[in-house]
Amino acid sequence: MILGGTADARALAAAVQARWPDMRVITSLAGRTATPRLPVGEVQTGGFGGAAGLADYLRAEGVAALIDATHPFAAEMSKSAAEAATIARVPRLVLARPPWQFVQNAAVQHVCSINAAKSALESAGQRIFLAIGRQEVNQFKMLRDRFFLLRFIDPPQSPPDFAQYEVLTGRPGTREDERSILQQFAIDTLVAKNGGSAASRAKVDAALDLGLRVILIDPPDLPPPPHAESIDGALAWLDRL
Repeated sequence: MILGGTADARALAAAVQARWPDMRVITSLAGRTATPRLPVGEVQTGGFGGAAGLADYLRAEGVAALIDATHPFAAEMSKSAAEAATIARVPRLVLARPPWQFVQNAAVQHVCSINAAKSALESAGQRIFLAIGRQEVNQFKMLRDRFFLLRFIDPPQSPPDFAQYEVLTGRPGTREDERSILQQFAIDTLVAKNGGSAASRAKVDAALDLGLRVILIDPPDLPPPPHAESIDGALAWLDRL
């Protein structure tokens, strides 16, 4: 079973099916996106009710191996996965995505939390691209004298609580697409999560190309080992099992 919702999880599911065609592969999705990109194999959508619920599911489905390939910021899900694997006595692996590294690192301000990013904006930044997903954007609503550009995969169900804002819907584009967006909205500051995804990095590279201020929220500490940093590493772990 793969805890997914990421490009890494989809690539892993495809690699497992290609290598072991008769193996049953289940990918779990949180269900937060209306039209998610689906992996090969079976898909289970929605939560489990915490670690105990996930452990019950693992036992009921006869899961022989659990791979946590969730987003680096899905700390609660990863914690539940570790606890559930212990309860159900199922081997567990974390497919860990390394954070981004930049040659122009001096131009990137690294912070450790949403609150730290909010504090960093209090001293500078008037037109801000807040590219952190939808769950935590309203923590920035007290900065009333700023313009915020927000991007969500799906249209928001209710208007964001900002005085000045625009909403883009859809997934990140190419470096050129992102540069065009930054210029169109005269953005001077980008706030993003350092998720390590190749698909999401383009906006940061585009911002650095334009000499904009970049505030990156670094991911929390990795869940307990074992870890693999590549699809091949995860396949090797499964092979050993």
